[in-house]
Amino acid sequence: MTAVASPPTRLADPPVTWLASYPRSGNTLLRTVLKQCFDLSSQSVYPDAEFDDLRIAQTIGHEAVGDDPHSFVARAQAQGRQLYVKTHEMPPSRHLPVICVVRDGRSAVVSHLHYLRQVLGHEVSLSDVIGGRMGPLWSHHVRAWALAPRTNRLVVRYEKLAAGDEETIQAIAGFIGAPQHRPFDVSFAQMNALAPTFFRRGSDAANIAEMDAEAHEMFDRLHGETLRDLGYS
Repeated sequence: MTAVASPPTRLADPPVTWLASYPRSGNTLLRTVLKQCFDLSSQSVYPDAEFDDLRIAQTIGHEAVGDDPHSFVARAQAQGRQLYVKTHEMPPSRHLPVICVVRDGRSAVVSHLHYLRQVLGHEVSLSDVIGGRMGPLWSHHVRAWALAPRTNRLVVRYEKLAAGDEETIQAIAGFIGAPQHRPFDVSFAQMNALAPTFFRRGSDAANIAEMDAEAHEMFDRLHGETLRDLGYS
């Protein structure tokens, strides 16, 4: 009699909720809300060397994963811990819960340009960022995470988070199933004082004002439909 092979056992999903955003769209702000309002630490798929400063790490709740992320996740799973993991990558094939932060794309690409130049030392232009030559296109990234049909997703807006919007924070509480311990009272000025290069400018209007007519035309041509689908004019 021929033996019938057993189907492979599916590994349990890791205890991960993604904190997803296009770069410079409010991911660190969301992590700060989780720490300050819910006493929750968060992790990152990146080294995030700028968070080696203990004051910044404590404020945003950054928890280093170490050199062996698989073991880190396995330990969390064994301990029954939930992990909240920052990513700017496109959605992976494995479907896990996600809190997605969206920001006016015009502001996000300008902020990303400054980060690429001032923090990472890249010689790039705004058209490089708008055109997706320094990572994913803003509209592709936002559509994949925030607009494509998906379960287990909460979409929050940067400007609401920055204002400490209570309805937004309560939506986060409901999504993660955790009580809010404190109101959010960390100002951008406080974050800027800790790391002025990283927390460069919290104003969407000021970022957008840096774009010239050519940049506006290029952005609208590539991303205007997505911008409007998100409700930004």
